[in-house]
Amino acid sequence: MATALINVLLASNVYSAPTNPHNMTCFLPADCNDPRNYRMMWGIVYSCLLTMFACIWTAVHPDLSQSYGTSVFKSHVSLMIISLVVPEWTLAFAWGQFMISQRISEKCEMVEGWTLTHSYFVVMNGFFDPSEGSVVGPNDLQEYPGIIENTGDTRKVAITKKEILDRSKSDAFSKSLIVLQLLWFITQYVGRWAGHLHISQLETMTLAYAALCLVLYVLWWDKPVNIQFPIHVTQQSSPMNVNQPPKRTDTDPIVFDSNELDAPILAATGVIFGGIHCLAWSFPFPTHTEMILWRVSVISITVAPTFLLLIVWFASHNISGSILALGPVVYTAARAILVVLTFTSLRSPPPSLYQTPSWSSFFPHFG
Repeated sequence: MATALINVLLASNVYSAPTNPHNMTCFLPADCNDPRNYRMMWGIVYSCLLTMFACIWTAVHPDLSQSYGTSVFKSHVSLMIISLVVPEWTLAFAWGQFMISQRISEKCEMVEGWTLTHSYFVVMNGFFDPSEGSVVGPNDLQEYPGIIENTGDTRKVAITKKEILDRSKSDAFSKSLIVLQLLWFITQYVGRWAGHLHISQLETMTLAYAALCLVLYVLWWDKPVNIQFPIHVTQQSSPMNVNQPPKRTDTDPIVFDSNELDAPILAATGVIFGGIHCLAWSFPFPTHTEMILWRVSVISITVAPTFLLLIVWFASHNISGSILALGPVVYTAARAILVVLTFTSLRSPPPSLYQTPSWSSFFPHFG
């Protein structure tokens, strides 16, 4: 429902110039008779905020709570807030789930009908054993005929990919629509840069979110979204056929270290997210102080995830890293400063901010 609403909002924001620009305040010193050559401040802010909200809301794919007491909507909102505040963590989390799902798929490669969607469903706590009162882990799949059926020498999935996706609240079309919007936003940004037109700090921050969300879409493309309830399965009552030849996928447990999977990508994501903010390094600011604050804050959010990686490394080696614990504090302060500066910098932008590339009006798009 929420995804459909976002698509409607995006559709209502399809580019159209005002029919009577003389009734609106024009910020350009030049003639504004051709509305295709300019944009309004409210349109810039609206487009950026809508793009950030839409891409994050549709990109996040929450897991099912192991206690199943938390609603899917609350889980989605919580993950969205985390993605807004610490987008690097969400991407690192998605990378970890992607790697684990790949290992599960390798373990179940001999199971007929097994897909990456099945692996993601396992990772997101989609299978639940009511008799045990716990979710089914990746190393226990063979014990549940409701997940993998054993018929003679063949094994196949008991629940097809289509049956899992029928529980999902999203589809490839809605995802593709948002991806196209993000690609269009990136194209506009690059086009303004190539045309030597001013770009706002807000658009640069939106570009950083858009880039990370595109990676999220790639990593979570096969993961079901907003599943309401788990699939209940029970263990088989009799042992497996002793005449069945042992398979490597049955005996090798899936072992993973969350720090090994998440921490390195967290540092890399911090460099990417902060690096995109660095594109506004030489942008005009209302005051010299604001420019210095922006640069210091950008450097801080770029290196802070690396400090967090060092904290994890020190903790794993029983080495005191209390000084490095300042990293999260510095990151939080820097992010807050960047958000404030993103909007305060809009109070006196150069006139070229309101100009649009002539080619952009010839393509149908959102925003």
